[in-house]
Amino acid sequence: MDTVSRIPLSVGQQALWLSWMLEPERPIHLIPMQLLVRGELDVSRLHAAVTALGEAYPQLRGRVEKIPGGPVLTWRDAPEIPVVDKTSELERVDAVRQTWRQPFDLTKGPLARVHVLRGRGYTVFLLTVHHIVADGESILILFEALRQAYAGQALAPADQVGPLVEFARRSQALAETSRGDPARAHWRRVLGTEMPPEYLPPTGDGTYLMHQADVPATLAERIRARASELGVSYFTALLAGYLVTLRSCTGVDDLLVSLPFHGRTEPGLRDTVGYFVNALPFRHRLAATDTYAELVVRLRLELKACYHHAELPLPAIMREVRLVGPEAGKRTRQTIFQYWHAGARAGVDLQRLDLGDCVLSLLENESSAGFAMAMHIREDSSGTRVLWKDPEGMVGAVRVRTLAEVYLTVLSALADDPGSRIAPVLTGHAGWS
Repeated sequence: MDTVSRIPLSVGQQALWLSWMLEPERPIHLIPMQLLVRGELDVSRLHAAVTALGEAYPQLRGRVEKIPGGPVLTWRDAPEIPVVDKTSELERVDAVRQTWRQPFDLTKGPLARVHVLRGRGYTVFLLTVHHIVADGESILILFEALRQAYAGQALAPADQVGPLVEFARRSQALAETSRGDPARAHWRRVLGTEMPPEYLPPTGDGTYLMHQADVPATLAERIRARASELGVSYFTALLAGYLVTLRSCTGVDDLLVSLPFHGRTEPGLRDTVGYFVNALPFRHRLAATDTYAELVVRLRLELKACYHHAELPLPAIMREVRLVGPEAGKRTRQTIFQYWHAGARAGVDLQRLDLGDCVLSLLENESSAGFAMAMHIREDSSGTRVLWKDPEGMVGAVRVRTLAEVYLTVLSALADDPGSRIAPVLTGHAGWS
């Protein structure tokens, strides 16, 4: 295989490729990063910087090609990443949403694009990447490189191909050989083989919906202090609050929530742009007698075990527990709990990305990953930002707002009195039967 311009797809990438082939016009698995521009963005310098990005990370210019040995990602004779500067009469949110939701053609590429959107009272820098070539950590790497390239600095050469090839081969070995047997046994124990219950039946009107309800700074400080006292992470406390919120609103005790695992377990992947994340199907059963303290301690142990076996690709997990087919997909893709530390990479603050002649500030993280609802928590220098996304209008505005309100109430109860019983199931609450 030509390791310079063609690499195999990992098991996870193959799943995204199959999803695209089934519904090529559906705007899913896209990562749009919109940043407000303050100052004057030099578009000619931006073109040069984006060209440099495409040379340093050629997979962004790639396309998927079917060959006898299986699909591969190739960037042979690939064009540059396009940069489009355009003016819109639409309001900012509508202009950005209309632009990023245009699907990619995975058979043609490139799989990244840049827009500069100008409208009444705004200029927005928009980077849209298909998930098949990037994940959350990749975005931080790309913006760090963009800042350097925009300043005229040469991007440090790095082996982007070797780590991608090794990751793809490792994912295949885990999915298809005895190397993955310990993980398969774990997921059988955790998930069982019976179908999980449906707790978010479609009730929306099909309109894309995003609702922001951040964790106030004072509440975040209290949660962190309580989590430390209980010996758990801030993430675990936030997840516990989400599970309690779902139970309180839906009345369902047996909850399956997807949790992204970073997948960058090998040192060579730290500075590599690619798709390494694995969406783990985390299943937890709550009881009315649980206290918040009992729940978070239990979650800590369960999460540790799951992450120990987190490299088994999701398609292999689903096959092992016989959760395959349309009905299983509907039950297992009800919601995803995403926690993204946008300040995790030293020196990269997306709330203030200084390019010299302008400053970029991250706006809302709109996206669609094929889940009925995505609960996205972003941690950065501005605090704990919480976005509730109903990307295909399946959950509905009333239910989304109810979930957001209950979540903050639950977090407050967890922080104030972890020895108390978890929030009871609500009755007669707006939007819930």
